[in-house]
Amino acid sequence: MNVRQPLNIEDEDIDLSDTGLPSSVPTTMSYTLCRIRLAEISRQMADETAAQLFQGQELPYDTIIALDGKLRRGLNEMPGFYHFGLAAQQKFATLYHERPVFASQRSMLQLGYHFRFCRLHRRHFVRGAKDPRYSYSHVVCLQSARTVLEIKRIMDEESPVMTPSSSLIWAVMHHVFVAAVILLIDVCYNWEDVLANKRKEEVIAACRMLTNAHRSSAVARRAVDAMMDVLRKHWIHVRGLKCPQAQAQAQSAKPAGAVQQSFGIDTPDSMWNVSQGQGQEAAQLPQLDMPLEDLWKEMLDGSAQAGLDTPNWTDLLNDLTDANYTGEP
Repeated sequence: MNVRQPLNIEDEDIDLSDTGLPSSVPTTMSYTLCRIRLAEISRQMADETAAQLFQGQELPYDTIIALDGKLRRGLNEMPGFYHFGLAAQQKFATLYHERPVFASQRSMLQLGYHFRFCRLHRRHFVRGAKDPRYSYSHVVCLQSARTVLEIKRIMDEESPVMTPSSSLIWAVMHHVFVAAVILLIDVCYNWEDVLANKRKEEVIAACRMLTNAHRSSAVARRAVDAMMDVLRKHWIHVRGLKCPQAQAQAQSAKPAGAVQQSFGIDTPDSMWNVSQGQGQEAAQLPQLDMPLEDLWKEMLDGSAQAGLDTPNWTDLLNDLTDANYTGEP
């Protein structure tokens, strides 16, 4: 097959050009072209890893680094108005003000790339905390997890605020939850670190973000509850860890309904599911049996005496990463 990509051009100019505009010029096709690029990289990653993964073999670390390079090139090659950081924010402030959709698109593209960095390096994240050979994976996972949380904060707090709320998008809540758990795991492996208190505050701040989203919409509530089920299931089986409240809640928890997915684009219609009742008052939404923040604080306190091993946490990250929208009302 020979499939041509769409031109970077405004709809009304389709009949006026055969070449389109440079990618640096923002058009209604800019986001689509960047998503296509991310999809192509994701497809390449799936193709290059499928055989070994199907045979249950661990990917050589050189392969992980090579795939990381593909992702990083795709991230860096995006038009400047989709870059993340203060410099881009200031340079394209007028564009974001006049066409707010570009600010939202920037956030979604950045989330897509940084979640894939976390996904790619998840098997070596814990290992990299202690083994210098894999320290790059540990650093990249933490950096991307923090970037995901910062993007969510920007979407919720800074102008232009994303409309509809980012909490109504399953993919956003999924990526934010996984990022928060990565920070939680990092605290467990660095409990006696000089920055331990700062790390714990960082985790609680991420949890507070999830709590606010949980109260804001039915979609966010279902997303957070489903992933909390996965977290509780793994947490109570970690050797030596005691969290009575989590155990009590886990007894009545439903299976998370996780499904396997590839390095794909992660944006079927279900991933963009928006609640029909988005105007509901937060008070009308059922609350968790135990406040989410209190539960995470207890898990943090319990992790100080936990006998943790790598497989438990790797399985947790795998199950959370592969969790998908169930379509349940």
